[in-house]
Amino acid sequence: MSGFYSYNRIDETHAQYRMVIGERSNGKTYGALLKAVTNYIENGKQTAYIRRYKEDFVGKRGNTLFAAIVSDDWVKRLTKGEWNNIVYYSSAWYLAYTEDGQKTIKDETPFCYGFSINDMEHDKSTSYPNITLVIFDEFLSRGFYLSNEFVLFENVLSTIIRQRNDVVIYMLGNTVNKMSPYFSEMGITNIRDMKPGDLDVYSYGESELKVAIEYADP
Repeated sequence: MSGFYSYNRIDETHAQYRMVIGERSNGKTYGALLKAVTNYIENGKQTAYIRRYKEDFVGKRGNTLFAAIVSDDWVKRLTKGEWNNIVYYSSAWYLAYTEDGQKTIKDETPFCYGFSINDMEHDKSTSYPNITLVIFDEFLSRGFYLSNEFVLFENVLSTIIRQRNDVVIYMLGNTVNKMSPYFSEMGITNIRDMKPGDLDVYSYGESELKVAIEYADP
């Protein structure tokens, strides 16, 4: 991944919320999805993949979300050949083994679940105690945000995290919208002055939570 975005700097902050903003196709999402795969293979822990709308990860988009990770043989290498593929089924992603492009056998347990902010009411009664990584992809919008979107996002996190403190939340954005509700609600006051390469850390309200935001280099 030389020449692509590295999570090393922002991970060193140990912030619970880690925002990464910058231009599209610089490796932000690829790196986060690789973290999801590694988190399960090495630690047995699961990931929540969040988008604003369910349509952003169902069907063909769900089937191809991890395609680059599979194409680069990360699954095969990390599992030493036990699995070589990733399949999507019913808003979740599973490690799988596909033999000669034909028969596919999938793992019994998903390593990643899909959540949508506008559909969060359907997930409120389910427990996810094994999720320790959250990826909110495209959290910045070029168009409109949902009504009370920040509250809905926090409700999704509440459903996933409950009372635990072992979850890291990555928020990835491909455009800097200065009017984003996430910046104002989370106390990100210096966003207008940030330049590529900058990394700031904020305290989140009166709590001990920290929010780190990095403006990734092109």
